Amino acid sequence: MLRLTLLTLAVILESAACGGGTEPDGPGSTTPAEVASTPTTGGLARSVVQILALDSTGTPIWTGSGTVVSPDGLILTNAHVVDDRFDEYEDLAVAVIAEIDEPPDPSFLAEVVAVDYAIDLAVIRIVSDLNGNAVEPELPPIALGDSENVNLGDSLRILGFPGIGGETITLTEGSVSGFTSQRPIAGRAWIKTDATISGGNSGGLAANLAGEIIGIPTIVGSSEDLDTLVDCRYVVDTNRDGIIDTGDSCVPVGGFINGLRPIALAIPLVEAAQEERTYVSAFDIDPEPVAGFDTEDIFFNNLIFADGVTDDDLPESVFAALPTGSTEVCAFWDYEGMSDGLSWEALWFNNGELVESGSITEVTWFGGETGNWWVCYVEEFLLPEGLYELVLSVEDEVQSGDSVFVGGDHPLVEVEVANEGIVPVCFVYISPSQAENWGQDELGPAEIIDIGEVRTFFLPAAMYDLLIEDCDSEPLAEEYELDMSEGGTLTVS
Repeated sequence: MLRLTLLTLAVILESAACGGGTEPDGPGSTTPAEVASTPTTGGLARSVVQILALDSTGTPIWTGSGTVVSPDGLILTNAHVVDDRFDEYEDLAVAVIAEIDEPPDPSFLAEVVAVDYAIDLAVIRIVSDLNGNAVEPELPPIALGDSENVNLGDSLRILGFPGIGGETITLTEGSVSGFTSQRPIAGRAWIKTDATISGGNSGGLAANLAGEIIGIPTIVGSSEDLDTLVDCRYVVDTNRDGIIDTGDSCVPVGGFINGLRPIALAIPLVEAAQEERTYVSAFDIDPEPVAGFDTEDIFFNNLIFADGVTDDDLPESVFAALPTGSTEVCAFWDYEGMSDGLSWEALWFNNGELVESGSITEVTWFGGETGNWWVCYVEEFLLPEGLYELVLSVEDEVQSGDSVFVGGDHPLVEVEVANEGIVPVCFVYISPSQAENWGQDELGPAEIIDIGEVRTFFLPAAMYDLLIEDCDSEPLAEEYELDMSEGGTLTVS
């Protein structure tokens, strides 16, 4: 029984920069002279193609977008746009722009030459015209940028062929709203943007003001249904019954959680394609979707919070409450029963509000069946003080969660739970009254408080809610707004 659930993710908000990008402000900034010499949006658009997966009759099954990265026909896109693992399509067609105010013309056939399903990236190569004749396409390529030097607030141009944008290429402008890191990807795993990314935009172009590709739009919202513009998740126990279900109010996650895979992750695929060698994923797996997986076999436990991660993927220093001035809060936990290829997500909340720029949704799990994982939420300067909650879901099912204070006056105090009842206590949930969910069982998977026993917990001083249950998950005690600023004893009678 959970009142929230916790997750694994790491958000790194790097150095802030001017959103307009017209004055030098550190690495990755663009000067007025550079802007004047960079491709126009219309010029960039001609480097963006539409990719069509065709059945045996030549009818499109689905479409996506791609960006030309070499004049001889190498195109960077998402793996899910060209996924050929299950023989769902016969051919890949590439449609190119003749006039930017007209639909693209299907002109070529292509083949997949490098793919990494773990990070949802792929490179395809044009091999012929639509009739199978060899061609030399000579398409205008776009320059590869440096995604590690992209700064918070930098302006972006997103180009692609979204299903809701009509048949012609569509421009969406926005800015960088945050960064996310994810074990075991080194550096930035996602660049978050406030620009709208929808269905057919996947695999297209995210360019900086210098006209360089710095990311690949990768739709990671829970729904690619273009009629669904608001996605609600039941991840908060709003009715305080200890169960997260449709009886609770849903949390609007937005129709689109907008993520860009950094170009740095794609460069190894591009280089392998250019050198005509086999690409080998750094993640050593080829995860496939899992059909009929039973999430009841998944367990997350031993969740702790820390102020950073070591090079060995261990917590820097463990905290019950992080001090004022912290710039990073990380969550670590153990897991079992997972399977590569499952869809999982991590949602961060700050004082009850979803932090979209720090959350990721429906990405592919590639951490194996058992082990430990971590995620971090990082600000460039200081974390705003308050209560931070993290929710972990697998296949849309909440698995675990918890919360931690950052800043404020929260010294550790002793809180005793005395069992003076007639049955053992098997579940103890003690969560801050500000929290939206119950969090994890303080006793863990094996411990109990037998009749006549007392268990001491060390908690940050605060107001708490309490839920105590027997071994059949039946409530023995339920209290709210308990003042634990100096500790105290909670008695089950």
